[in-house]
Amino acid sequence: MRLCAIRKSDDEAKKAIKKALKECRKKQRKINWETIELHRYIILVTSIPAEVTANQILELYRLRWQIEIAFKRLKSILGLGHLPKKDEKSASAWLHGKLFVALLAQAIVDEGRSFSPWGYPLLL
Repeated sequence: MRLCAIRKSDDEAKKAIKKALKECRKKQRKINWETIELHRYIILVTSIPAEVTANQILELYRLRWQIEIAFKRLKSILGLGHLPKKDEKSASAWLHGKLFVALLAQAIVDEGRSFSPWGYPLLL
């Protein structure tokens, strides 16, 4: 196992510390200086080989997190949390249909985001 710690930017560290302090006040708990110091870092435990840098691991983690968010959205919006189990063929067809609808919906959303009634793209 390998422990990777990457220092956050000053702004991100301040946000994390402020959030931790707010949470402690809300729960009427004391916070120690070690906890505050740990909020200045992104800490990951991994089994990825040492040849891969900590920054590369962080990028992989960010990508994985985006995949997790996409699946969570699919489960909630499209009802992918429950798969009919009557038989393998119908379950497979149902899942493929839902995934097709999800891809189609995402394409429509992406197209809508790039649409500009003024004839030029909006800067977001």
